[in-house]
Amino acid sequence: MLTIKQPNKMKKQTVKITTAFLMLIATLGSCVKGDTGAAGTNGTNGTNGNANVVEGSIAVTPSDWTWDATNKWYYEALTDSAITSDIVSSGSVLAFVQIQPYQNWYAMPYSFANTSTVSIYYAYNYFLYTVHLTFQFSNQAQASSIATYNFKVVCITSSQRKAHPNTNWQDYSSVKAALGNQLIETNITQ
Repeated sequence: MLTIKQPNKMKKQTVKITTAFLMLIATLGSCVKGDTGAAGTNGTNGTNGNANVVEGSIAVTPSDWTWDATNKWYYEALTDSAITSDIVSSGSVLAFVQIQPYQNWYAMPYSFANTSTVSIYYAYNYFLYTVHLTFQFSNQAQASSIATYNFKVVCITSSQRKAHPNTNWQDYSSVKAALGNQLIETNITQ
């Protein structure tokens, strides 16, 4: 019969691994459901942090819009420093439009009946530090006059969205109700 002799170093390593494994099993086995452990001491109170939700508002006047003859829409690029790489990669950016004389904020994309035959379609996209707003008439015509529109941009981290799972993020009133004074105002520029 042929026997293979393990070197001493290998035997010691096997013993160490086996011992570590048995200690792990013994430790896990000593826990009983319902054990809470010893109570710790309370830490110091910190300052109230922000909710990582940033909002900004801006009025876009008729002269701010640029007509794109190829796509038959108006566009405007806004600078918003709250749209960081973290927001772009894992957060969200919401945009709302306020159509005068109404006080409500409407989540974009949004379509609004301008006349009995023509609607206006508002949309947006975003990328690092920028929100690109567009609006287009359903008949794709260039307007003879454009109103001033108010826009609100809200930047939310993924953790904040998870912390408020029942919030209707498409309704600014719901966002405001859920986050209240945790919304941090920021400047948006053109």
